[in-house]
Amino acid sequence: MMKKTLFRLFCLSILCFCLTGCFESSEEKQKRQEYFNQAKENAVSYIQKKYGFTPEVGTAKCTYDNSDSFSSNCTGMIIVNAKHNGKWFEVLINGTMSTDEGSDNYQYEQISNDIINLIASDFSQPYKYKIYYGYDGDGIIDTYYDGNNLSNIMENDYLKCVTEYVDHSYLENNKTKLSTSKYSIFFKLFIINYKSVNSYKKIKYHDYNITGSYIEDYFYDNSEYLKDVLTLNVRNVKYYSF
Repeated sequence: MMKKTLFRLFCLSILCFCLTGCFESSEEKQKRQEYFNQAKENAVSYIQKKYGFTPEVGTAKCTYDNSDSFSSNCTGMIIVNAKHNGKWFEVLINGTMSTDEGSDNYQYEQISNDIINLIASDFSQPYKYKIYYGYDGDGIIDTYYDGNNLSNIMENDYLKCVTEYVDHSYLENNKTKLSTSKYSIFFKLFIINYKSVNSYKKIKYHDYNITGSYIEDYFYDNSEYLKDVLTLNVRNVKYYSF
């Protein structure tokens, strides 16, 4: 009985916290909508300036000062969903004033493909991969990619990439050759080689919803679970074998 009572009190406290955190005054709601409206206008101007086309704008959402998802304190930096030629992407831009300066991930697929092609030229095409850079690791950057400035993105946007292979004998036989000068020292490449598809299914790092900021922490914190990991401290390339 005591346990049930304590559990109910705990649930009630959480509910009160949520209701308090999620409550917004009419002034806050109005200010938030003003931010959204201005940000959408700014997003159009920014995309027109950067890419030369006029996007369709959709919904907008706030960013916050901290990781408190219940906080009602919306900052002036707004994420706007935009669309061009059937493709949706995100624009991070100020909503407190008129501006055509911002960042976006419209070129995420193009940049990611070129990064993977660069890696594949050394280690072959990976079985799976995930690339993190820019704002929240979602590829939101202000740099315009012209096809020739990949090194600038690697240096300025703290790019991290996890590539997964299955039974890749080259990686097993050439562990000491994984470092190459073509990668910026700011670009961290994590290479994972599974001995079999069964190993891949058993120990998939992406089952744990890792973001770009926490890749290294994940491998460190789960070192006991990933007890068969082989780590090579070769410059900015790290190799793991399962």
